[in-house]
Amino acid sequence: MTTNIMQQYIKQTKSFLTDFTKLYMGQYYDEKISNELINAYIEARIYNYGDGDYTFFYKRIEDYLESKKEKIEKDMKGKDLEPLENNLNMYQFVFYADGVRPINDLKEFLAGLCEKRIGEYNLDPQRNLASKLEKKIKEYTEYKEKYITSFDTADFIMDVQKYINIDDTYKADLNYSFKLPYIYSEQIIDEVYNEGTINEDKLIILYTLLVARCIKDVNHGDFDTKYLVQFARTLFSKDKKRKQTLRLIDDPIIQEKINLKILYSDFVENKDLIYSLIQDGYRFAIVIDDTFEVNDTNLRKLNIFKYMMVPKECKNYEKISSKEAKINNTIIYDL
Repeated sequence: MTTNIMQQYIKQTKSFLTDFTKLYMGQYYDEKISNELINAYIEARIYNYGDGDYTFFYKRIEDYLESKKEKIEKDMKGKDLEPLENNLNMYQFVFYADGVRPINDLKEFLAGLCEKRIGEYNLDPQRNLASKLEKKIKEYTEYKEKYITSFDTADFIMDVQKYINIDDTYKADLNYSFKLPYIYSEQIIDEVYNEGTINEDKLIILYTLLVARCIKDVNHGDFDTKYLVQFARTLFSKDKKRKQTLRLIDDPIIQEKINLKILYSDFVENKDLIYSLIQDGYRFAIVIDDTFEVNDTNLRKLNIFKYMMVPKECKNYEKISSKEAKINNTIIYDL
């Protein structure tokens, strides 16, 4: 069974935020308030919730938390709002602890946190708070670094290249770095590597490495970069293995960043399944092949795909390129 990499990462982030909040708030810790603000933070930090165009990533998160505070206040119905205010104020320090903003000197940062916590927010001193927070931040920072690189393998290398003249869009593929017996020709090796069961298994590695890269993007506030990656046509007829493979990218922000490349003929043969997968949040890039008949009606039917890929050897290349101005999809000729 494959693991949902992003959900595991979020689980650890929530655990860190809970521990950080308990230490910071001390006797004023309120589990309900804490959980609501942590969920709001995850929504903004990882899933890009919130409106507005901000120069700094943390400002959008900050404003989103402030909007959630108003909702929590209504639910509290006249209860003491000080624990909510103090918990919300704490997030100016979380931004640093979680890497949204850089820390130049951790000990100096924690000394300032403790001083402000007592002097400005009137919270009682906590014994050894700075050292406890330092240990927690270091553990979490180390976890994040190790987690993202833990999926790397010496045998396979992910190749990521930007598409020409297409903003923030990259193609991702998997290359092997191990040597194969010289008795096999490059053609035979390529056919085996890119077809059948081996091709399906290759996608497990590729998707794993790509999700780790997406997490790294999100950590830096990069929600715009998109990746186009192969999907094995043989998986359409293998329910169990298809679900196992797609589980790796079964997360809203990962699905938003990754588009699975499928042939038009495979789309026609598996239309109901693909529509169902789209409803579940998965995104596909349609690769035009010689079975596609170019007319306005057929082109409109492909509006469900953000990307339309047109190989130069395709018989429809000239017809589609001549209609490019009327096509809503982002057209890619550089496969």
